[in-house]
Amino acid sequence: MKKLPLLICIIFASFSLISAQESRFFIPKEITDAYDNGTRSYDGRPGPNYWHNTVDYKIEVEVFPETQSLSGTEEITYYNNSPDDLSIIVIRLYHDAFRKANARANRVAEQDITDGVEIKRIKVRDQEVDVTNSEVINRSGTNMAIRLQEPLAPGSSIQMEIDWAQQIPVTTIRTGAYDSTSYFLAYWYPQVAVYDDIFGWDQLSYDFSTEFYNNLGNYDVTITAPKNFTVLSTGVLQNAQEVLPGEVYQSYQKARTSTETVTIYGPPDLEANREYLSGTWNYTAEEVSDFAFCLSDHYCWDAANQQVDNRDVLVNTFYPVEIREQSYQVTANQQKMMKHFSENVPGIPYPYPEFTTFIAAPGLGGGGMEYPMMANNGGPGLGVTVHEMFHTYFPMYVRVNEKRFAWMDEGWADFTTSFLIRRFFEEEEEAPLFSGFSGQVQGTLGSISDLPLITSTQFMDNTNYGYASYSLPAFFYAVLYDYLGEATFMNCWRTYIRNWAKKSPSPYDFIYTFETVSGQDLSWLWNPWFFNYGAVDVKIASYKKGKLTVENLGTRPAPMTVRAKYKDGSTKEFKYKASIWKDTKTYKTKLPDAKNIEGVAVNYNVPDGYSLDNFFPSVKDQYGDIVIDEGILGDYPAVEFPVTIKIEEKDEVLFMDISAAGIGSYLLPVGDDQFESLDGSLKVDFSKEGGAYTGLKLQLINFGVTVTANKL
Repeated sequence: MKKLPLLICIIFASFSLISAQESRFFIPKEITDAYDNGTRSYDGRPGPNYWHNTVDYKIEVEVFPETQSLSGTEEITYYNNSPDDLSIIVIRLYHDAFRKANARANRVAEQDITDGVEIKRIKVRDQEVDVTNSEVINRSGTNMAIRLQEPLAPGSSIQMEIDWAQQIPVTTIRTGAYDSTSYFLAYWYPQVAVYDDIFGWDQLSYDFSTEFYNNLGNYDVTITAPKNFTVLSTGVLQNAQEVLPGEVYQSYQKARTSTETVTIYGPPDLEANREYLSGTWNYTAEEVSDFAFCLSDHYCWDAANQQVDNRDVLVNTFYPVEIREQSYQVTANQQKMMKHFSENVPGIPYPYPEFTTFIAAPGLGGGGMEYPMMANNGGPGLGVTVHEMFHTYFPMYVRVNEKRFAWMDEGWADFTTSFLIRRFFEEEEEAPLFSGFSGQVQGTLGSISDLPLITSTQFMDNTNYGYASYSLPAFFYAVLYDYLGEATFMNCWRTYIRNWAKKSPSPYDFIYTFETVSGQDLSWLWNPWFFNYGAVDVKIASYKKGKLTVENLGTRPAPMTVRAKYKDGSTKEFKYKASIWKDTKTYKTKLPDAKNIEGVAVNYNVPDGYSLDNFFPSVKDQYGDIVIDEGILGDYPAVEFPVTIKIEEKDEVLFMDISAAGIGSYLLPVGDDQFESLDGSLKVDFSKEGGAYTGLKLQLINFGVTVTANKL
């Protein structure tokens, strides 16, 4: 036994040497330089020379509902912790995404196209700057570069002041006016861009497609609005007694210690048009990556306390009074989620003092969007609530660069949403975790749009952004979870989070952490999924008397599942890890009680390049005498999301394709005008009027989401 620690040391020393001379997979020059400079280590931890720049903001902003605009003034202190002299400071002006002639990935309302952010005043190092001087101020896309008279030296800081004004857009892409007196305001203040050890200044322009990569900062924000508006935000309210009238303040104080939901400002207050003592709300937040806020004159405010690691966390929900019945349970759901995030998945205590969910009126909110200590949700559904709260960990607590590597946070959010709902909100947990993402991966897998995961998100568009950022990485994480086993996987994941809390890991820091903690060379997974084109594709080569031979025609290893259906109607599942394909292209197994087996399905719940050859008897045979009505075919634009569900006939069976979401699957009949995907994770009910198909209802079972669509 005394020799074991020495053996482990030798293994890890050898592995570190291999990593330091990485030849197993490609590393871009920018990231190789970071390892060479010692800011990152090949064991997955921050290197001895790791640094990141930080920023302090003191902001005063006023919102004007009558003109749907805001104006503000801010004092910025930016700390250069890098080893470099900085000759410019890059400021993000996100609202310039609405500026005339700027590139946009989404359509916006004509009234939102303006001159962008109005910069009224800039002061740098106590010196006024001529905002019209192009030799000092350069605005390009959504960035404004300020050229410094004297470079900002390493280890020093710089003070700046900016006064600005801008409209509140009615186009609600993550932010904006959700009705004439209800707003969620994000991307709303001039923000110092990130300067890091890999790419230097982040000058990627914001066009509504990719999301965050922000500095760690401290915020002191004063928000002024009419006195009948409730204002909730990132951070902790500092002047509650000066703002909240007596009964409201008492409810607020009660909620801070109550495990049961307390309505702080509810229907009676709204009916009485109860005003606050002041219209000026002061919030502060420490060591967060951004700041957002919301306000309305007809929203309810519920809250409750959740204990996390012997700390009190205030959990808030803010929603329109007309959907109170649907929204009242959200606070309790958030409490339960926060508990399981903190104790189980990922098992890292929620790191902040509050969390607030903003819920828009039905049909106005779209999907959901995350911010530090806040979420902007399009509805009170469980799936979106879990997903957005989880983003606290990625990209807020672990500040990944999702502008380039969106899979490093969105994939984790989808993975965890499925994991948490299945384990803690549902009674049964039978199917393997990876099966929940099969239908979402199936449609794009192996296509020209199926880029290697390492591809920078900036090079993607609406045809593959969702697939590459959400469903594909979530599926991969589930494959990795299945292979490593829960104990090892969670140990790797928690180590990764702890090592990179409040820091910014690259994709390779994730890769090396999992290899170091698991003690395994996982390049047989990284290479096909992250660095190469390819697909999952297996087929039944033969099946006779219980002897099953499966051939692997693909290049990306995935788990294999076999479902045997018996004559008495029962089924049995047999599961095999992705590692069965490490050294062979053919796998043989014998199924028990073969004489009573009437059907076999291989990888029915795993994405596959051509899934029709994975069934015995064939999918076509399972349609029996059903004749496909051509009237069911066509396009069904979704009501809740900007996607179109296409129903077509392929290989003599129905196929559903949602290209924008990376979802595609053959459909099996389960009733009159009722179908399900081959893995059972998607259920489709078609509706008729006068004998003609008029619409459908699509259920994403693993996410608790229902989508309705009307036929064109």
